[in-house]
Amino acid sequence: MRGSARCRFVCLVALGVGGSAAAEEFPESPAVLVPPLAGSLQGGAVHGLEEFRFRAYQSGERLADFPDEAVFDYQEVVQRLSVSGGSSLLTAGVQVDAVALFSNQYILDGELIEERVLWGEGLSGPHPNWWFGVEKFWLQGRGDTPSSASLSWTLGDSYAAFGRGLALNVVKNTDIDVDTSLRGVHATVAAGDWEVSLVEAVANPQQVRLENPNVAMRADRPHAVHGLRVDRYGRVHVGAHAAAYQFVRGLDATLDPLTAYAGDVDAGVVGATVEASGVGPFDLGAEFDWIGYGADDISVEHGYAGYLSASAYPGVASVLVEGKIYRDTEWLNQFATLDGYEVSTGPSLEYERAITEDSSAALNSNDVIGGRVRSDFALGKGAQVLTPYVSAAVLRDADLGGVHFNTTPETIVHGVGGVIAVIGEFHLLANGGWRMDMRDDAPTDNGGDTTAHADLTVTIPLPHHLSLEVAPSVLRYHWGENPVQQTDYTDISSTTALKIGVPWAVLVYTDFSDNPLITSTGNVSENVYMAGELQWQPTSAMTVKVFYGAYRAGIRCAGGQCRSLPGFEGARASFTSNF
Repeated sequence: MRGSARCRFVCLVALGVGGSAAAEEFPESPAVLVPPLAGSLQGGAVHGLEEFRFRAYQSGERLADFPDEAVFDYQEVVQRLSVSGGSSLLTAGVQVDAVALFSNQYILDGELIEERVLWGEGLSGPHPNWWFGVEKFWLQGRGDTPSSASLSWTLGDSYAAFGRGLALNVVKNTDIDVDTSLRGVHATVAAGDWEVSLVEAVANPQQVRLENPNVAMRADRPHAVHGLRVDRYGRVHVGAHAAAYQFVRGLDATLDPLTAYAGDVDAGVVGATVEASGVGPFDLGAEFDWIGYGADDISVEHGYAGYLSASAYPGVASVLVEGKIYRDTEWLNQFATLDGYEVSTGPSLEYERAITEDSSAALNSNDVIGGRVRSDFALGKGAQVLTPYVSAAVLRDADLGGVHFNTTPETIVHGVGGVIAVIGEFHLLANGGWRMDMRDDAPTDNGGDTTAHADLTVTIPLPHHLSLEVAPSVLRYHWGENPVQQTDYTDISSTTALKIGVPWAVLVYTDFSDNPLITSTGNVSENVYMAGELQWQPTSAMTVKVFYGAYRAGIRCAGGQCRSLPGFEGARASFTSNF
């Protein structure tokens, strides 16, 4: 896959083109109007989103000679404004972010000490404790071509996903504070049952974090992304796709966005998808992708991924069967992971609320095969519905690299059951499960990991327009035998919310964890965290929140992607408004 810079992508596309249904998502805001286009942009509404965050971090750490001085406490302010406007044919938008740190430095023995540094490599500005910049911008157009085909295009920032996300999946994931977009050209032409999309861009990671601390921010590493997909829709939906990546190396974040194009193609993906409805009693779906690696610092030459699904609806039941095989697919994310996101994320078949620091290795395995069966039973109708379900997954994880603690392959068995109940204004969602990670060299209870978990969310209507929502969860983890042995632990969390009419809500959070791998300490005791929050929503477009207390650090997974999030202790305030 080496070759001249001019033909790299053309050569790759020759391997196969197209793609399956892309979950395309445009930025949710924004608008700087270009004067020559002003006529096309006039006559439409202007929309905006204002988001403000204030965080006051508290720390129990003290300097030995100054036990009464809280020099490690500091404050952070984040401001995000997104505005978009135009007509039905042409819209423009911009997202502007600003962040500032306060009280993050002190003088000791006549020397200025900075405990929290805002700027990292490649950033500069008028003051080292604040930063301001245009995070995203876009110009979008829609219309018909002379051949009656429809054309939609974006110049600037957009999102793209091919098929199930195995070849390309760069989308917003706000659950873990990830918002990487693709900056460049994204165009789609549709004619009849056919649709063709092209992506030619560089990755644009979110510079300013909205929900998590901004420390040592660094300039983006502009990985180049090339993608092409072709779909034919109908009762049987078929598609083919190709993607290629040129990754920026090392920690150098001062590169021009076009620098990535000067390098060799590091990885190329070609694949196909098919989805068919009403094949007898089944709805079927499948995807297969082949990956070729051309980089010297990627230790494999190729990989592949396959995903299958079948759904059936016998009587009151619905049954979903899924299977996957992923071999050396995570090398696609090797360089992007350093920037806190992934470019490829396929279905994990995991119950993500039960993922731990250890089991996250199986979710991101380079050698995993397995399947899952889930059956839901819809009982009742109208305002009274009861839906119990059962799920069972079996996975074979043979990968021993990365963050795996085990030194031999594992067979993972995970059973989960639960129920959803809706009885008027009373709502209940309950889940519980048991997971065993059985290692080949020690399949006994002492040799493998086991996880027991349960979570509940229940909403109870009360008189006088009140409602109570309670959401407890518990996870008990037993470690297998490791070269560096860890101790078993328990996580217990609970959220209690009292909603007072429409505008007000009072929430109380409690956390307990004796997990030896987390990096935070409780505010009530070493392992106990507690916090309270007041929410005010005077209109459907405006929300104000005030929080005080602490919550623990830990791993959080969403959409097949995991991220270690820091804990927090102190006060927070947020304001969100749509206009």
